[in-house]
Amino acid sequence: MTGQYSIRRWFQHLKVTCRKFNFGVNMSAYGENEDQGKSWNEKTGRSWAEHDQEMNSRLQNISDILFAEIDEKSLSNALDIGCGAGATTLRMAQKLSGRGAVTGIDISDALLTLAREKASAVDNMTFTWADAQSHRFEPAGFDGAFSRFGVMFFADPDKAFANLRSALVPGSKLVFVCWAPLQDNPFFLEPMEVVHKHTGAAIKMPGIAPGPLAFSDRDYLSGILRRAGYRTADITTHKTTLDTHQNPQEDAALLMKIGAGARMLSESEPSKAQVQSVRDDFVLLSAAKRHGDITHYPATIHLVTAVA
Repeated sequence: MTGQYSIRRWFQHLKVTCRKFNFGVNMSAYGENEDQGKSWNEKTGRSWAEHDQEMNSRLQNISDILFAEIDEKSLSNALDIGCGAGATTLRMAQKLSGRGAVTGIDISDALLTLAREKASAVDNMTFTWADAQSHRFEPAGFDGAFSRFGVMFFADPDKAFANLRSALVPGSKLVFVCWAPLQDNPFFLEPMEVVHKHTGAAIKMPGIAPGPLAFSDRDYLSGILRRAGYRTADITTHKTTLDTHQNPQEDAALLMKIGAGARMLSESEPSKAQVQSVRDDFVLLSAAKRHGDITHYPATIHLVTAVA
């Protein structure tokens, strides 16, 4: 018995070590999207996990736009795509309490760890660690799907949306939000301009590569949904704000870790002096957008409703 117990403890320790350092265990969940899988299970995922509460607060207006479009009364088994740390999954679970359930799927185990903590006292909410592009869903297993900024990172969008369509009951809806073009989103563009000012790093237009702004072109997005077999796809553009109660110094600290500016700064390999200059200008940027005790970043999104 002692030997069996020791072996079992050794395997448990090995599993924990593999998860910590992304050895083997994580790779199967990455599916066909290894680059994004590594990113969201390493630095990017850890940063979002660290600032989960603040980022959900900033995205509250956008969450409200998304949920206003979802007819939750028609749902009994919903899918939250790219659910992250589970805030939108929890919101849907509360709406479906007593009559339905929701499953969140995400490629980031770092974020799903937080999501499962939120689910500990909720009996109609579960999570799947996988790449939604290649995950083998039960055919027609969901009567609706939704996503808050979780669908722009697929390696093969045509294949991903076709796979998601196969998971939906015919005639049911996929509702999601994605970012509009860079120039319409100061939360992305203005920190990039600050980094360019102090490091000389070029501001690269995002194009259609996997990333936050991959679906900013409405025609491109419409074509993906059409090729993936959706019957109809309605795309509307909405202006809103990302709001924070953080003071300018706290806001600047977050901008140094999350977003296009933070990524651009990291890739530029800046000196300590350049880092400090960027931080100082982030404080000024935040202060200029502050009204009372709230900082408002203008934001523009696309709201998409596609019928399977």
